Amino acid sequence: MMQSTVKESAMVSPYLLFFLIHGSQTGIGVLRFQSSIIKGAEQDAWVSVLVVGLSLHILFLMILHIIRNSSQGDIISFHTDTFGKIIGGMLNLLLTVYFFSVGLIVVHTYIEILQIWVFDGISSWEFSLVICVLVYYIVSAGFRSITGIAFWGVIIPSFLLFTIFYIMRFANLTYIMPFFNHDLKDYLISAKESGFNYLGFEAVLVYFPFIKNGMKESKWGHFALLYTTILSLVLVFVTFTFFSQGKLAMLSWPTLTMIKVIQFPFLERFEFIFLFTWLLLIFPVICINVWSSVRIVKKTFQKLKATYVLIFVLFGYFLFNSNVVDTVDEQRLNTFVATSGLILIYIYIPFLFIISFIKSKIGKRKQSEVAETEM
Repeated sequence: MMQSTVKESAMVSPYLLFFLIHGSQTGIGVLRFQSSIIKGAEQDAWVSVLVVGLSLHILFLMILHIIRNSSQGDIISFHTDTFGKIIGGMLNLLLTVYFFSVGLIVVHTYIEILQIWVFDGISSWEFSLVICVLVYYIVSAGFRSITGIAFWGVIIPSFLLFTIFYIMRFANLTYIMPFFNHDLKDYLISAKESGFNYLGFEAVLVYFPFIKNGMKESKWGHFALLYTTILSLVLVFVTFTFFSQGKLAMLSWPTLTMIKVIQFPFLERFEFIFLFTWLLLIFPVICINVWSSVRIVKKTFQKLKATYVLIFVLFGYFLFNSNVVDTVDEQRLNTFVATSGLILIYIYIPFLFIISFIKSKIGKRKQSEVAETEM
């Protein structure tokens, strides 16, 4: 049964789970996922986006069940409780690699965007150094500090939603017609491509013990997943009515391309403001994943100091982003993160749920047997 070892002073209010989950999902993927999801269902890809978004609620319920049947309220303790110290520790290290890679690809991609769209003459190591220093400052301050970044990372950039009304002036509804004229295979291809845009909420497996009364107030997690799904659908409809399918397939950053049409008398390049504001959106993603990888290592190897682990992780980020310029290596990292993320949420989490369900049934049976013998 879950018994959190986290001090109450380190916990955050339940409603902040909304910002943590939504903030960890809204990152780089929002800027480009539209051009990948059309590979299957084309203009009907919005159906896949909706179905994948709704499926996350089932996965979230599975996660809650797993956490409820762990000794310390997280996947780290569930691994060691179920598989033992050695195998459980190995599984925890695999999770560390995953969270490390997610944060890494977000940093690398954002630096790439800045170099392409804004500062083509500034080296990668300079951007990498600044971002790593800021991430160290935030993560080293603790989970409450990360939660604060997630809160403002959702609130402040919300004004960007108003740009949708400007872009809709150019909408052509014929681009999203006809409806429902694709096979199941096409929808599955689009669902696979849209899955990357929803990754991030799985970090709740690590930080859930820091949520006060998390089990009783899990509704905030569902609200966050629903909000992300609605925003994704809106963005898909706006993009699909702005570009033809042929044009969209050739774009690397469709969201940024749409933003370029926005002009004001006092501001010609609105995408600059958009990109710098987007930094507030990606910081929660980076910080949550870095913190998760550090916490897993710290709890698996308790003699290690968290500060040293954090420095090691950020040093790895700095080295990678300073030296890797090969698009092949970048594509491999993207493929690894997307594939491992989908395996984690759609295969591994259901697998752990089945184990958790069996464990809970066995535990209840033992309790009933003990109660009968005491009568």
